[in-house]
Amino acid sequence: MRIAIFSDIHSNTPALKACFREAERQKAELWLFLGDYVSDCAYPERTMELVYNAMREHDCRLIKGNREEYLLNHRKNGSDWQYGSTTGSLLYTYENLTDEDMLFFEKLPITDVVEVDGMDTIRICHGSPYKSREKVEARNGMAEKLLRRIEESVLLGGHSHKQFFEYFDGKLYVNPGSVGVPTSGTTQAEMAFLESDGCHWKPKLVHVPYAVEETVREIEEADLPKRTLVWASCVIQCLRTGKNYPIKCLDLAEKLAGGVPQNEHYVQAAKELGIIE
Repeated sequence: MRIAIFSDIHSNTPALKACFREAERQKAELWLFLGDYVSDCAYPERTMELVYNAMREHDCRLIKGNREEYLLNHRKNGSDWQYGSTTGSLLYTYENLTDEDMLFFEKLPITDVVEVDGMDTIRICHGSPYKSREKVEARNGMAEKLLRRIEESVLLGGHSHKQFFEYFDGKLYVNPGSVGVPTSGTTQAEMAFLESDGCHWKPKLVHVPYAVEETVREIEEADLPKRTLVWASCVIQCLRTGKNYPIKCLDLAEKLAGGVPQNEHYVQAAKELGIIE
């Protein structure tokens, strides 16, 4: 048996289409989605339509990520989101989704258990089974810590946008990387597979080529550089280089602001990083 794993799509529809084609080519029998379906790239409604189609055509299991939690919290409690570098991407995403999308996100769990007869049991999450924003990276000790806490033999998680797997005491942790906005130096989409040896799961990390410039064109076509200002430029640089320019810019903007950054701090940070002139 073969399982396909997708995480951190971030509205990158061209990348998601390419990963779906790869899952079909590999004849994956079960498709697992680890959250962060939308935001950052353009046309979130197109991404969701692809996800809904996948659910109709394949055996799928899905959980929510922290971006879905942000959107649900905005829907329930409101916020001061406005167009600009800080929250413009989230506001654009929210305004281009439907009530049905929000209800769909609301029903998704933050973690789930996947059982396949005769195989090691799998737990899926976004950051960790306890917090969607908990970051697990290679060799930072978090994978081992989480594997010791759970009963299952395999843990799948995303959020860090860094593709890796690690073993601890016979247990396995797998991060499939990011379908839509990888930050580990690749300009290809990332996903993973689990393959059965009859009892245990063997991970396979995959890079999938896709039309990066089509995603960039969609971002520009949707007027995101105007709506989200510096943030869209950071995302485009990330797509073209595989480097985490959004977080680099955010970190520098916070340093320049001495706290919560405003648009002018993002602009100054982007100029210092060479993202904009």
